[in-house]
Amino acid sequence: MAKTLLRLLLLMLSLATAGFAQQPVPEWEFFGGYSVERTPVRAYFRATPIIYTNRELWMNLQGWELSVTENLTSRFGGTFQATGHYKSPVVNGSKNQERIHSFLYGPRFSHRMGWATPYAHLLFGVGHTSVRVSPGPSDKETSFVAAVGVGLDLKLGRKTAVRAFQIQYSPMTQLVSKDHSFQASAGIVFYVGERK
Repeated sequence: MAKTLLRLLLLMLSLATAGFAQQPVPEWEFFGGYSVERTPVRAYFRATPIIYTNRELWMNLQGWELSVTENLTSRFGGTFQATGHYKSPVVNGSKNQERIHSFLYGPRFSHRMGWATPYAHLLFGVGHTSVRVSPGPSDKETSFVAAVGVGLDLKLGRKTAVRAFQIQYSPMTQLVSKDHSFQASAGIVFYVGERK
């Protein structure tokens, strides 16, 4: 996994060295939007009237993403990202409450054009996953996670942009034996300040 993340970081660095058009660079970028995560989760159900068991299922969880990026140069910055994804599936008659949150930080590499900014990031931090059946069992886990992502912002003006898409991959999950989760987000970006 470390070799894969290193290769992705090197690819992002090579993309970030391409030429760019001169334009004002915002000092800060604030993003908020809708997000969906495709990931394996643990789900509980009753095997007998009094005994619960669990299984691992792939599910799409809907939620939100908030992020703040400080641009240190026109092409390089640091991004803090917070996400929350939720679902309440019914498995064999048992209603589960699935919750996944993550808090990540890492480098971001941007290629600024007059009308758009494609970017890539490599983020590290902590993820928290919980599942609960009421009445019934519950479980939770908090652990280190890493993610790599790419996206495209389309400028609306000097102060705002639309994040047309962001696709993010993480090789790590909690509570389950299966790895690999995928996340897609879209929303609005607000620019604050101007990097000299």
